[in-house]
Amino acid sequence: MAKKKPIYFWLRLDNNFYKNLAIKKVRKLAGGDTMVVIYQKMMLSSLETNGVIYYEGLYGKLEEELALMIDEDVDQVAMTLAYFTKSGLIQIEDGQNVKMAQVPALISQETNWARYKRESRKQEKLDNVQPKSNGRPTEIELEKEIDKDKEIDTPKPPEGYSKKSRKSSGITKQEEKDFEALWKLYPCKEGKIPAKRAYVKAVRDGVTNKTIQDGIVAYAKKVSAENTEKKYMKNGDTFFRNRVWEDDLTPSVTTGRNGKPGQKQEPPMAKNEVPASSEKVDMQAVKGMLKGIKTSG
Repeated sequence: MAKKKPIYFWLRLDNNFYKNLAIKKVRKLAGGDTMVVIYQKMMLSSLETNGVIYYEGLYGKLEEELALMIDEDVDQVAMTLAYFTKSGLIQIEDGQNVKMAQVPALISQETNWARYKRESRKQEKLDNVQPKSNGRPTEIELEKEIDKDKEIDTPKPPEGYSKKSRKSSGITKQEEKDFEALWKLYPCKEGKIPAKRAYVKAVRDGVTNKTIQDGIVAYAKKVSAENTEKKYMKNGDTFFRNRVWEDDLTPSVTTGRNGKPGQKQEPPMAKNEVPASSEKVDMQAVKGMLKGIKTSG
């Protein structure tokens, strides 16, 4: 049996990594640099599985298993998961497997033989492209040499990968158009990019645009009827990722006699409880007011 060739993986990070707004923001937080290191260690742990860390269930919580895997503090790992999930750079599938969104675009790999040949060709490149006549290499010969270098330096796609699957992973023009139409209806214009990803996943799982539209309209009516301040509204990421359109979106307000929304009912006070805003009653003023009121016989 032929011995399986070892494969080496690495991340191709450039200075754009630290220009990412999510990375810039987290580094300004207390312990933010540690969170960036944890995020990078998670990226490295997912290289052999094309950006996915599979939860094996050794611990009751995902962050505990990840902390053991990368030798980091559990609380720091939990904070890193929460922040980068909210930023859209990490996706947790079914509360278990962790998908590192940036890794598939940054991953490189090669066998030890390809590495050896690549280094050898650097030393022998001049001899390989120089013809026997000792003249200048032709354009065809140069193109052949470039093609050979591409074959060595270009990583092989993972098993089961195809151009068709790569194309299907991106958002289509129709999905983009449908999402933009729905986004115009949503009352809180925050978290648009992760909301779009969650929308695409939902429609590909079989949810119709009509269902999502009805949910958005119902939620908009709910926050309007309840006079919800914008800072308390669900941002787009939360709404689409948690499929809020499946929840009961009936406004929790009472209806006045005129049919218009009234004030929310306050919970009954406990026995002998005095409202914090209560003041002493001026009895003399009350008696003076009563003298001027006519009573019906």
